Amino acid sequence: MALQDLLALIYPTTCLLCNSAGVTLCPTCEIRLESCRQSYLLHGFTLYSSLHYNEAAANLILAAKESNERAAARYLAELMAMRFGRAHRELSYARYLLIPIPSSKAADKRRGYQHMVLLARLVAKKITIDHGVECSVAPVLVPARKIADQSGLNAAARLANMRGAFELKAGVDLRGAGIILIDDLVTTGSTMGEALRALKMGRYEPDALLSACVAGRFLANKIGR
Repeated sequence: MALQDLLALIYPTTCLLCNSAGVTLCPTCEIRLESCRQSYLLHGFTLYSSLHYNEAAANLILAAKESNERAAARYLAELMAMRFGRAHRELSYARYLLIPIPSSKAADKRRGYQHMVLLARLVAKKITIDHGVECSVAPVLVPARKIADQSGLNAAARLANMRGAFELKAGVDLRGAGIILIDDLVTTGSTMGEALRALKMGRYEPDALLSACVAGRFLANKIGR
């Protein structure tokens, strides 16, 4: 028996979205994912996203975020590393730092892990391998206060909920690298906006924004391509 067949018996692979056997994402489900080829100008910074938001993309993110499904996280990381290539062609740094958007302390405690830190590490590893540039994760943003669940809030409520929610760790030095602010999903842009405020308080600005998925039609301050 070949090693690949043996591994399939021990660690069976099923589609992340429909549980079909033998593949991480079957062709039927993969075609439901809508690639995002345009970029957005969000809060004055270019946002690069891998996917447009739809039900398939939402389920993929939820699998990685709430179920700690590593295959889903690796799949998203591969897509994000590919999308990073566009940013790298325009920025051309020899070294990059990925700054993940933090979850609330309550969410981290409930999950038992820091979802965005884990995802960012997978993205950084894939970027280093695929693009031949040094890339590492700098989890320098932390929650400054309690944050309510954003899922049921409209744009105005999300903005109010996120105001003053993050702060930059003391003694941080981000010089000498391209700074990429990274999140799994961008909807209204309020979370990215708060992360940008916290960075600016420390006299830093990112060179680009990167996300796995974007709900482009909901962006409150979207300017366009």
